[in-house]
Amino acid sequence: MSMRVINWEEYNGTLAFNTPQSLILGPLAVTIGVFDGVHKGHQSLIQRICASPYTPTVVTFKQNPLCTLKPDIFAGDIINLEQKLSFLEALGVQLTVLIDFSPKFSKISGRGFIDLLLNGQTVKLIALGRNFRCGYQLDTGVEEIQSLAGARGLVVWIAPPVMDEGQPVSSSRIRQALAAGRRVEAERLLGRPLGRDLWNR
Repeated sequence: MSMRVINWEEYNGTLAFNTPQSLILGPLAVTIGVFDGVHKGHQSLIQRICASPYTPTVVTFKQNPLCTLKPDIFAGDIINLEQKLSFLEALGVQLTVLIDFSPKFSKISGRGFIDLLLNGQTVKLIALGRNFRCGYQLDTGVEEIQSLAGARGLVVWIAPPVMDEGQPVSSSRIRQALAAGRRVEAERLLGRPLGRDLWNR
């Protein structure tokens, strides 16, 4: 089955034409994040939702929120949106929900975001990184989400960190490796060879 891609408004049924329920392949196992690079840490989350009996679903962004929130310090994406979607599909994701991050969206509280995520669809599992935070000024972390989800009978799985040479795998480490020309390290953290476009950028 090829991966379906919809936007956040379609997921919530707030577009004027509404989203036919047939587009939502629920119940869902969801993971949330920027997924820049779709590196080995991200892959552990995706492996968890794909191992569940529910539709593996990624909620992510059309563009990195830092483009809006902190453009002066944003170092650029590791991969573009097309590449990200391709990697997600190759890993077995069946549904991707794209958020068009905006100043208006940035004002939604974490609790409000989780309510929107859960109210419109049948979510059974949420998989998150241990440092995941969301909402206005990152007001909501995994403990709060576990409480919100637990009250609805949902399972929240917190991924253990994926380590490499004693440090967690992260997008920041990959950017540093690319900037310093450490190709082997970047490929090790990504869990795949670098494409020519990425290495030569």
